Amino acid sequence: MDFSGMQAFAAVVTAIVLEAAPFLLLGSLAAGAVEAWMPEGALERLLPKSRPGRVLVGLLAGFLLPSCECGIVPLARRLLRKGVPVAAALPYMLAAPVVNPISMLATWVAFRGDWGMVLGRVALVAVPAAALGLALGDRKARDVLAPGLDMAHDAGCPCCSHGGAHGGSKILSALRHAAEEFLDMSRFLVLGAVASAIFKVFLPQGVLEAVAGNPLGAVAALMLLAVLLSICSQADAFVAASLTMFPRGAQLAFLALGPVLDLKLIPAYLAVFRRPVVRALAIMPTVIIFVLCALIAALWG
Repeated sequence: MDFSGMQAFAAVVTAIVLEAAPFLLLGSLAAGAVEAWMPEGALERLLPKSRPGRVLVGLLAGFLLPSCECGIVPLARRLLRKGVPVAAALPYMLAAPVVNPISMLATWVAFRGDWGMVLGRVALVAVPAAALGLALGDRKARDVLAPGLDMAHDAGCPCCSHGGAHGGSKILSALRHAAEEFLDMSRFLVLGAVASAIFKVFLPQGVLEAVAGNPLGAVAALMLLAVLLSICSQADAFVAASLTMFPRGAQLAFLALGPVLDLKLIPAYLAVFRRPVVRALAIMPTVIIFVLCALIAALWG
């Protein structure tokens, strides 16, 4: 491994991390503020009576209750236990990590003001989220949640250490929660930056061209990479934007699937939901995102 290659590798990793870190911090501060000040029943009071209306509110609720994907599952469980309908809670759980101002701003910056990437990502997450909300929206919380859940653990997240207030002022509680979230999410950003740098610097160009040149292969490869890397939705756009050898359709597949299905989310889904619901959460977004992104990659690159 030559020295120039190591220099290029270090430069790519550093650039991605430094560019994405401010958005991780913003997302962490927003999560801390929600934890400390957002009333638990605020979302429930906004809900309309119709199922499509509830799905729509769930899709847009990320603007009021922004959250990264590693903290969204226990929050969705709390909402379901407090009476929020499945038709709103499931779309919120899937869409909130992307359909929120911080993730949208991060995507806009990462892709240099390309609104097509921002809106494309939002649409590709919203479609499977809405489909699940409509398909499962007539069920009760007890029909989707795993039996025997100990609700005493709702305030914590095993993958993120999202705990409740530790005492003291709400400001200190919010800052403490934000610090925990930032430190935990940072490792996934660094991991994603390292993987991206390996792709760009060390992987033989012929391999990249073979995969990136095939629309179906490119989409499938980046969807798999999104699941394996498990990068926070407020930072993954910078990794996706660095994979310039792949078509935009494949980059969108990376951006859309990661926030709804990755190695952090799968154990959380299995712990919180019944097995048929977990299968729906895994299969429906994967199929919808693959088909749509394959069409985008084939038609527009």
